[in-house]
Amino acid sequence: MLKNSIVILLLFSSLVASPQKRNQKKEDKKVNLAVLPILMYNRSFGGQIGVMANAYFDLNQKDTVSPASNVAFMANYFTNKTYFAGMFSRFYMKEDTWRLIAGTGYGDVKFQTYYEIPADIPIGPTIDEDGGFVDYNTKRFFVFAGLSYKFIPDLYVGIRSVYSKAYTEFDIGIVPDEDLSLFGFGVSVEFDNRDNVFNPRSGQNARLRTMSYLEALGSSNTYHRLNIDYNRYFQLSDNSVLMARFYSMLSVGSDVPFSGKNVVGRDDLRGYTNGKHRANQVYDIQTEYRLNFYKKWGMVAFTGVALATDNWKGDNFSGLLPSLGAGLRYKAIPSRNINIGVEAAVGKEDWGVYFRIGETFTR
Repeated sequence: MLKNSIVILLLFSSLVASPQKRNQKKEDKKVNLAVLPILMYNRSFGGQIGVMANAYFDLNQKDTVSPASNVAFMANYFTNKTYFAGMFSRFYMKEDTWRLIAGTGYGDVKFQTYYEIPADIPIGPTIDEDGGFVDYNTKRFFVFAGLSYKFIPDLYVGIRSVYSKAYTEFDIGIVPDEDLSLFGFGVSVEFDNRDNVFNPRSGQNARLRTMSYLEALGSSNTYHRLNIDYNRYFQLSDNSVLMARFYSMLSVGSDVPFSGKNVVGRDDLRGYTNGKHRANQVYDIQTEYRLNFYKKWGMVAFTGVALATDNWKGDNFSGLLPSLGAGLRYKAIPSRNINIGVEAAVGKEDWGVYFRIGETFTR
């Protein structure tokens, strides 16, 4: 079983671009960069070295309506021999009439999951009579794309597609290994009237996204995913913002694979990193307070609660999972209103440290 550890080193730095105003075209850089090196110790993966880098640019210099497009790259290596790298892009076009997202990545992840052990399965060395963590290794490649069109003001409708190839191998035979090839397609509906897509101070963002994997189209399994999230931003003063968020992710069908289940934490409810709470359905509500307290420096404080369950009957119910945390922000690219930051959060018998470029929940 992977053991809990403490953070032993944080390196928090950035490479920032020109702070001139956007209307100073001759002085503005066409591409703004934010780079965040990472050197720390992860409680689930061991020592970590990595980098996050984002590039922001205008696809059309004459388009003063569209937000800046961006291309993001990230790569990480851990001492338990986990590694992953990916590139993700978001393009805003034709005065924000069209929005295109695309990405690809590959990883070899050595992680863990929690099992309550049935009575007829022998107890292994890493679990007790009530259950425990089981190590597994997943090798995964993926590529995805999505295109949305603004049919009426603030309302975008689009299509999405993803291909994923994954092989998961477990240390003990509680569940069989998985060799999956998944091709999915879906639709997206988004309402977005935020004043800024990277660092909102007011407005709302509501999204409904679906993805269906069908054996008839070449997938190893047939199941469906539904994601609904809603963010509301309240500007309290010139320097402070309050955000409220609802999030849900559901995997539906009789053939949901292990890798198709949803985990509390990851890029949503902070404070959960050990992979214990995994189920078909995950729900959470959160609130976050953001304050710019000195020039380019700011802070955030946040709290929330989540639950996980396999179905509406309450099978595999996690109970309520609270989260509490705080972090620092630095405005790396003032002309684009882009922050970089680091934050820490605690959950129920769990915790995590997070680095980011841009604010939470803006992808």
